[in-house]
Amino acid sequence: MIDRRAGPVPCVHADRYFLDESGHGGDLASAKTLDFAGQPFFALACVGAADDTALTTELDRLRTQYACGDGELKSSKLGKKLGPVSHDLVAFLAERRWPFFVELVDKRFFVAIHIVNHVLCGPYGLDNVDMASRNVMAEFLSDGDSDAVLLAYITACEAPSVSAVATVIDLLWDWLEQSDDEIARTTQVLTMFARDRVREASAKTEDFLPIADETEAGKKVWMLPNLQCLTNIYARINLSRPTGLDSAKLIHDEQMQYAKVLVDAKALMEKLSNDAALPIVPFADYQLCGRADLFFTTEIKEPCLQAADILAGCAMRFARDSQARKGLRSAFDQMIDAANPYQATGVNLVMTTRLLKLLGVPHAPTGFADELFQWA
Repeated sequence: MIDRRAGPVPCVHADRYFLDESGHGGDLASAKTLDFAGQPFFALACVGAADDTALTTELDRLRTQYACGDGELKSSKLGKKLGPVSHDLVAFLAERRWPFFVELVDKRFFVAIHIVNHVLCGPYGLDNVDMASRNVMAEFLSDGDSDAVLLAYITACEAPSVSAVATVIDLLWDWLEQSDDEIARTTQVLTMFARDRVREASAKTEDFLPIADETEAGKKVWMLPNLQCLTNIYARINLSRPTGLDSAKLIHDEQMQYAKVLVDAKALMEKLSNDAALPIVPFADYQLCGRADLFFTTEIKEPCLQAADILAGCAMRFARDSQARKGLRSAFDQMIDAANPYQATGVNLVMTTRLLKLLGVPHAPTGFADELFQWA
């Protein structure tokens, strides 16, 4: 289990955590193109409120100060006001040391990660192919001109068959052949092993594809970024709470389609934690101490959900539109600087190093390097 010693500035205790998303976290296997219907990024934000009344009052103040009109504060409707509203909201949270957690995911990289983990490394544990090596291969695949490979994998998830998987592997092999990069040769070795496995008479699609989740309507779905983000935020909240999860409540914006999938994933995570079958990762603790309750409701019933919507919307739009909407830069930098890595708060960026450089992030929170050596 991860050491629970916090850094020098611990968060204030909160029991109510409000979650909302931006960028459509639905089934990536239903995507027809790799621009994902104009939403290439997904963000899930969570705000821990130590005082619901104080947060609601601050949201009302922001609505008045920035002349946002009546009704809910929605990131999708704030336009150019989203940057300053987000900046002020993060400043409010940081001043009070209330915890907040953001997951920001590049969907293209997310698909590449699934190819590496399931097609190339399916039969291998981290002792055989470590996380750093997997990440390098996924970055290489995501950053390259690999659209045919990624789309073939999406197709294989949507209509699973051994022949569809074999097509993915053949396309991947041909694509790697065109590169002189050393990582291409390493990836090609694993691709060769995958090709041998898929040609065996006993080959099964589930050996190469992620396990499908099932919605309340009985529809099978694959590669849900909202599912992965929720479980990681749950693990981050766990790390941030020295007293455990038992009194915590996760209040998620209403999910008409994927609520059952998220509830099932949370329950499975709790079971695996009890069995000590979950990974040890930096800045999150999957070995859960207790269990939080998860609820789905609307912003009308729980106005504090607006805070999570604003942070998620700011993060997603910063990644998608940062060159066109420079006003979001200050707010996003504020999120980075307000982080406490020792308690897993702030922004977790699931994207390639190349993309991070293009976006100009992340920069380490002020004083982080000094604190890291002090507390190491």
